[in-house]
Amino acid sequence: MKKAVYVLIVLIIIFGGWLVSRIWVFEHNDENGDLVVQEPVDVPEATPEPEPEPEPEPEPCTEEEDRLREEELQAELAAKRELVIEESRSLFVRYFYEEAIAVLNEDESLINNETQELEAEILAAMNSLVLFEGDIKHIFFRSLVIYPEHIFSDPTVPARDFNEGYIFQSELLKILPQLLERGYVLYPVNSVFNRDDNGSIRRNDIYLPPGKIPLLLSLDDPSYRQNIATPNRIGFASRVVMDEYGELATEVPLPDGDVLVTYDGDVHLIVDAFVRNYPEFSYRGAKGIIGATGFMGIFGYDLDELIDEEIRQEVIAICEKFKENGWVFANHSYSHNRIGFWGPESNHNNIIWDMRMWRDIIEPITGPTNIFIAPFGFLLRGQGLQVILDNDYFIYCTIDNRQSIIMEDNHVVMGRFEIGGYNMARHATVLNENFFDVESVIDPNRPPVVSR
Repeated sequence: MKKAVYVLIVLIIIFGGWLVSRIWVFEHNDENGDLVVQEPVDVPEATPEPEPEPEPEPEPCTEEEDRLREEELQAELAAKRELVIEESRSLFVRYFYEEAIAVLNEDESLINNETQELEAEILAAMNSLVLFEGDIKHIFFRSLVIYPEHIFSDPTVPARDFNEGYIFQSELLKILPQLLERGYVLYPVNSVFNRDDNGSIRRNDIYLPPGKIPLLLSLDDPSYRQNIATPNRIGFASRVVMDEYGELATEVPLPDGDVLVTYDGDVHLIVDAFVRNYPEFSYRGAKGIIGATGFMGIFGYDLDELIDEEIRQEVIAICEKFKENGWVFANHSYSHNRIGFWGPESNHNNIIWDMRMWRDIIEPITGPTNIFIAPFGFLLRGQGLQVILDNDYFIYCTIDNRQSIIMEDNHVVMGRFEIGGYNMARHATVLNENFFDVESVIDPNRPPVVSR
């Protein structure tokens, strides 16, 4: 029985092997029954990237190409050198000696005989500077009379007010060239006087080229309040504005009611333009002092306008532009009031109020200052003067045709000479000797001056 089972198993195994072989043959035969032998598939090898072809050797330059290339290089250097020399001369003529030399030596590739000659010229100028030991002169102006014919209807009739204390535009245009010709150089007041850590005041040494004379210049009360007193506000600029390019200008009312924007409508604009044309007239960009009051606003903007934040920021920007142009501000009082303030009956409590008002209202617009310009040139004494000093003003400016300078322990009193119709008529000798020829300057349309 067992033997029969074994035989059956062997037969099943044999049949299964035969069946598997027939199936394989069937799958690998073609349609005619022939056995198909599958060739092995070749896997292609990776193709190596071609090596980059070597760059061709540059062809050797011809002598002509070398010459042209050298000429181009020298032209570039010459153009750069020209700009450097121009910048250096601009600094040199404005008394920035060391800065001018530094510009010449910043790029060694630009140094040649021309730059070295200019450096030698600058060094010679530095070595020739002399200590100025004379008196420091200080002149001041008020706003310009632009159209005298609208203020003085008959130039033959004696007149006061604007005729006495003001200068005509036509006269200023003649004054500045004569000041330059006489060797004057606008000088920064805070470089003339200095206060040490102990509060003591001293005059600094001033070194200028031979023949040059330091000059201080100031402008009183740029509120343009004079327009209120003139018919139809004609004759003066009415406001300082900033143009679309960020430059200062003036609005000047015209007889027909229009307003003309000009760049010569007041002293500061004409001085700025004159210095641009004659930079040697200004020591390192200095222009002058602007004595700002408060009771009628500033630069034609009334106090009620300054409440508007947009207008306020506009006026602050104008003040910053003044400072950028070389002007500094002074406290010319808030009230500009003679009665009980800046006169013989001055009350120190009024001075305290005045100083507080200027600091609270005007100083945030102009910025702080250590210069005080006394209204009417009045020199306070005693408690009133102490209020000024306690508010940190140690340069005190008055009106004094002698232009005396009094050095005290903790402050300096400086007299200023007024440039206006009265002094041109009554003190022509002083002006002729010190500043300009009155006869060649005075406008023929200026009326005779009434004696003060």
